[in-house]
Amino acid sequence: MISIPATDTLVPREHRLSNGRKLYYFPSGTELVRIDLLSESGSAYQTRPLVAAAANKLFTVASEHMNAEQVSEFMDFRGIIVESNNTALQSAATFYTLSRHLGDLLPVLDDLVHAPAFPEREFEVYRRERRQKIMASQQKSSDMARRMFYEKLFGFDHPLGNYATPEDADRLTLEEVKRHYADYHRAGDMNIVLAGHVDDRLLAAIDDRIGHDTPSDSPKHLSLPVPSPTSHLSPLTFHLPSSVQSTIRVGRILPLRWDDIDYARLTLLVTLLGGYFGSRLMSNLREDKGYTYGIYAHTQIYRGVIVFYITADVAGNVVDEAEKEIMNELQRLVDEPVAEEELDIVRTVLAGDFLRSIDGIFERSARFCDMLGSDITERFTDNLREAILSTTPADLQRLAATYLAPEQMTVCRAGAL
Repeated sequence: MISIPATDTLVPREHRLSNGRKLYYFPSGTELVRIDLLSESGSAYQTRPLVAAAANKLFTVASEHMNAEQVSEFMDFRGIIVESNNTALQSAATFYTLSRHLGDLLPVLDDLVHAPAFPEREFEVYRRERRQKIMASQQKSSDMARRMFYEKLFGFDHPLGNYATPEDADRLTLEEVKRHYADYHRAGDMNIVLAGHVDDRLLAAIDDRIGHDTPSDSPKHLSLPVPSPTSHLSPLTFHLPSSVQSTIRVGRILPLRWDDIDYARLTLLVTLLGGYFGSRLMSNLREDKGYTYGIYAHTQIYRGVIVFYITADVAGNVVDEAEKEIMNELQRLVDEPVAEEELDIVRTVLAGDFLRSIDGIFERSARFCDMLGSDITERFTDNLREAILSTTPADLQRLAATYLAPEQMTVCRAGAL
């Protein structure tokens, strides 16, 4: 029996802060607490590559009252984990701690948010490490295929088509980072999401520290521009002589909205194609042909735009054959209706994947943070439930012809070609 939880069991509770903004929380009996501070300050808002990521990372390093060494010792002694994550539109600073340390952490968190120091030494370390990571990624076929793919779909001037180079790390300045933080990391505009041991005392303490910051009169909230869908069937190629393998990436921009029931139905089709170990692409290119250890099909929702892609790492001497089989599988979806037995398997797989994504309180919290950043509501879950229960083989064949025909794809290759 396939069952998707009711959406009202997935949404967080809400607490109104003194400044009128909502704080979201997922309470549970665990002693752990996850705190997410979400700012509308991603790469779409930056003046040059790396600025947004640097600002989001470095504001948690030191404050005007605690230097970097003191902050590091404070976090390490209490086992507090700090993570930073950036997307095109949203920056997230995440803190994991035991509830008994909250009394110590909240004043430090308050200090980091309101009076970050951005020390020169830590900035130089960050810039040097990012340069090394960028240089290393330029030798990876998967990274280069991904960069080439998104640049071709969106253009280099688009937040999703842009990528950093080693020279961008060299040109990054501390003043740019400080200015970005001051412009976009306003405490009064942050979304705060809590999960774990959340009680009235914690809510009151956060309100006391951050809840009085005045929100902006017109906070920033962009939607990503959507280019016209294009295709480039002639493969775009990037040679990496030192690489021992090649990466193929095939896909397109989907002219769909996330709340369209057809998008929910399309997730079944993409799962059938390459979303689990027994999928068609995996059965063909791995099990039958031996071209790859893994091949996957995905859709990625961004605010305002959805991308479909297939990616596989293959040996350099079978790139042409692997690409041909990918196109054969796409065309097969257009030409042949899916058998009911296969569709039933996919229903179960997709439902199981969804249940795993909400299995724990921290998983639900992380999912909600992603949804906030992409302007997604639980309408998505309602549509998914309906699609799993009611999609027919005829629906899938129609969607394949409309959105997944081979001639609509852009093809990128990188590696030992």
